[in-house]
Amino acid sequence: MHVRRSLSIAVLAIVLGCSSDSSTYAPTTDTSDVCSMPLAPNEPLCSSAFSDALWPASHRGSYAQGSSALAGPTDSEATTSAHLDIPGAGIPVIASFSKPYEDGGRAIWSTVPGLDAAILKVDHDSFEIIDWYVPAEREDEPPPFSLGLSGAYSAVDSKNQFIVGRTRFVSLFGDSVEGDRSSPTELKKRFFPPDEVFCNEDDVIAGMTLTFDQQLAFATELGNLFVISPDADAGNLGEIPVVSANQDCGTADPATLEIVSNSLAADEDGAIYLLTSAAMYRFDWNGASLSRAWRAEYQVAEDVPSPIRLGPGSGSTPSLMGTRADDDRFVVITDGLALMNLVMFWRDEIPEDWEPIAPGRDRRIACEIAVDFGTGANEAISEQSVAVRGYSAVVVNDLLTNPTINPPSIGNLGAAAQNLVSALEGGIPEKAPFGVARIDWDPETRMCSTIWENAEISVPNGIPSISETAQMVYGAGQRNGQWGLEGLDFETGASRVWVPAGPGTCPGTSSGTAAILPGVADVLEVVPNSCENSVYAATTVGPDGVVYQGTLNGMTRYVPEESGTLPALAQTDAGIDQTLDLLNRSERAGSVGISERDYLRRAIVQLDAAENIALDHGLADVARAAGRGLEQLDAAVAALDSGAPHEAFVEAAREAIQPL
Repeated sequence: MHVRRSLSIAVLAIVLGCSSDSSTYAPTTDTSDVCSMPLAPNEPLCSSAFSDALWPASHRGSYAQGSSALAGPTDSEATTSAHLDIPGAGIPVIASFSKPYEDGGRAIWSTVPGLDAAILKVDHDSFEIIDWYVPAEREDEPPPFSLGLSGAYSAVDSKNQFIVGRTRFVSLFGDSVEGDRSSPTELKKRFFPPDEVFCNEDDVIAGMTLTFDQQLAFATELGNLFVISPDADAGNLGEIPVVSANQDCGTADPATLEIVSNSLAADEDGAIYLLTSAAMYRFDWNGASLSRAWRAEYQVAEDVPSPIRLGPGSGSTPSLMGTRADDDRFVVITDGLALMNLVMFWRDEIPEDWEPIAPGRDRRIACEIAVDFGTGANEAISEQSVAVRGYSAVVVNDLLTNPTINPPSIGNLGAAAQNLVSALEGGIPEKAPFGVARIDWDPETRMCSTIWENAEISVPNGIPSISETAQMVYGAGQRNGQWGLEGLDFETGASRVWVPAGPGTCPGTSSGTAAILPGVADVLEVVPNSCENSVYAATTVGPDGVVYQGTLNGMTRYVPEESGTLPALAQTDAGIDQTLDLLNRSERAGSVGISERDYLRRAIVQLDAAENIALDHGLADVARAAGRGLEQLDAAVAALDSGAPHEAFVEAAREAIQPL
């Protein structure tokens, strides 16, 4: 157990030059409100807005990278699958994890776009449903909702509240008994933003994220962006900051409006990244108002090249690349061409010497590289976000062969029917798409290039993920009509893991979605095993090495016999590296975003975690150096708080751990 000393004694000891050479040091600085990053390479800054840094939101967190520090399965034979049927119809698109409860367990939350507009709460340990919350059954006056993308994206915040924006309202759910994950779901609060935050009467919420200052940011399908505090009074929201990607949105010809069919990303500097059917945007949030920082167009085909598309233009939620203060920093998407390009945009100021990559291209584009997955094909698209780790980006192919096209006369449900029919056809081997590719940015040459392509793997419609510890890429794959977990080697792209899921039979005569969406029952007659079809859902790397996958009318998880971890030395190396990066950031902190003091407190959290790992694994030299660094950082915060010079303490901390 660490023995805490008073702050005054600690500071006095350092000032007098008699600091302890003990291998342990317990900081006295209060860091209870500071999030902790996993000790792993290439980790983005965590956001204290979320429940924790595990996987609390769509695409994992604000950076929307779809990658994790945690391990996943690496041995097919030692991994088993289990399927969970949900009570109603729909797809749990995103699995968002709560922070640990007192017993160490976690709840998994998900919205289920479908007829019930349900909220699903599952226990991670038992993989059993805790609650199935249907507003029409639990609420006296449930609000109306639309069938489609709205409500797919969600997050669990630092208060363990599950937040989802659906149609034209925002709901915050939680445990009916505080601190008891086995208790039923309870609606804690619901916001009804005024009509002014929407483009017109047909506009609805599309995507969402949490900002680093713990606000809720929402994008609408017609290109508006607005921010609400989770602590706002539901009966009096006051003036809500809003900005639009569309000029004169409310009065413009609807045919000219840019459309949003994805979610958002946000970074620690207050930037919020929104992608429309025509351009990539950065809007800046200063804590009170929104302003447009830049707009950059990308290439889009005149016609949507595939019925798998949820909307025109790109199918990507923006993914942020570049996690260190000195990294090149990008926002990454795939574009809207029939043969898609991976596109990287400079997030911040464009380097002064940067020239456009081609005539007519926006100067903000740093990389544009066609992705044909090594087949030489002239068509390939992805409706999924790009998975990012470090300077690497992984994309999957979603282009069906000879897809069924629903007639245009099937009414308001036409788009939802077409998307579901196309997703289901991904399970037909003759129609299924094939191809996964990794593309990297090289900061030395300032160019991107294809590292590997695998044209034999089929991830038809699910969002892929990356595991840093396992060095794997995971996705919901199909092989000859059998669904399961695909695992590719991150370095080579070679297949390393294939774990079949259960049969997942969905009879074509089933009720619910199949009964009201034209064409769905016909496809289910052809592929009745479609209850393991991922249907646009994300592959999530959860705790204990378990990978979760949303499916049609259920959820599947893949459980390895053993869960891997990074070696202790790799973890301490990562913690030291994170600390040094945070110290660099502290010296550049501005008026917007994370403060200098908070960067120093974050550094204490990461270095303390590294010291504990070193102590637990007998790394005495590392523990001693980390202890000295912690002592200096503790003194730096104390000096900063008192108005005294603190820079010498920061430099001393850097000198203590830099050699490691």
